[in-house]
Amino acid sequence: MVLANEKYCAILLAMGGPDSIDGVRRFLYNIFSDRAIIRLPGGPLLQKPFAALITTLRRKKVEQHYGLIGGGSPLLKWTEAQATHLERIMRSTEPEFRAYVGMRYYQPFIDSAIRQAVADGFRRICFVPMYPQYCRATTGSSFESAGKTLNALNGIETSFVKDYHQDPAYIGLLRRYIADHIRADETLLFSAHSIPQKFVDDGDPYVEQVKRAALLAAGDRKYYLSFQSRTGPVQWVGPDTVAETRRLLAMKKGGLFVVPISFVCDHIETLYEIDIELKGMVPAEDAARIRRMPMFNDDPAFGQMLAGIVRERMTQHAAV
Repeated sequence: MVLANEKYCAILLAMGGPDSIDGVRRFLYNIFSDRAIIRLPGGPLLQKPFAALITTLRRKKVEQHYGLIGGGSPLLKWTEAQATHLERIMRSTEPEFRAYVGMRYYQPFIDSAIRQAVADGFRRICFVPMYPQYCRATTGSSFESAGKTLNALNGIETSFVKDYHQDPAYIGLLRRYIADHIRADETLLFSAHSIPQKFVDDGDPYVEQVKRAALLAAGDRKYYLSFQSRTGPVQWVGPDTVAETRRLLAMKKGGLFVVPISFVCDHIETLYEIDIELKGMVPAEDAARIRRMPMFNDDPAFGQMLAGIVRERMTQHAAV
């Protein structure tokens, strides 16, 4: 039921990232404390001690990685840029529309974004993930976090955008970026963040949505798909991006054009894992053959796509 005469806003949801080297410890601890990512058999009581241990073990290495990309994550900057675009576009028809940013593991947190929106007088909130594909460890965890805050509030009408992996505007934008940047002699490789195979076995739709998005974005082009960011002793979805890169460079002539299919803006997984780490794991002459597609970052066209999704939700509410 639509609340009469109520203003409408959106909250863009993302993982978040440390804004400085000093923030890495807190960021890692927040990630490993989330049972949507790692669920220990001993239950919640063991989660925080485990998170503290893993944070201590991984902190220095991760700090080095962030040091190589400028000392912090640009994720908040790019997400705020898209919130600005979304606001500007939406205000052409909804003058009071606002867009906020809520991060899962680093400030500004989702709880703060919701409470700020409510304090600003909004009672209709559309939650829009910056993850095109749904996964319980990303979008699912963000929705759960939002739900905890919303349970303490009254009179809030909400809409949750679960995914947009095959939204025509999103696929169209991906196709344009590929067409504008790929070279004739380059092989197209989509790379997505991997997840534990157990997630898939338990019914998580993420991998199938990644495959669908890659198929649609490639169009008539020959393409390959791999998965990055695999860590820990569990079985992860593959093939691994490093192994697939080596295989394709050995098998194909020309270059390799890498498209990060599960990301929409630059952060540690693009700036370090692909631009630095991946190239460092092949011979220098092969590293020069690897190029990555630019991310949407502050492109207003991505904000236009988000506006289309939000307007569709508003229309659905108005019809209720």
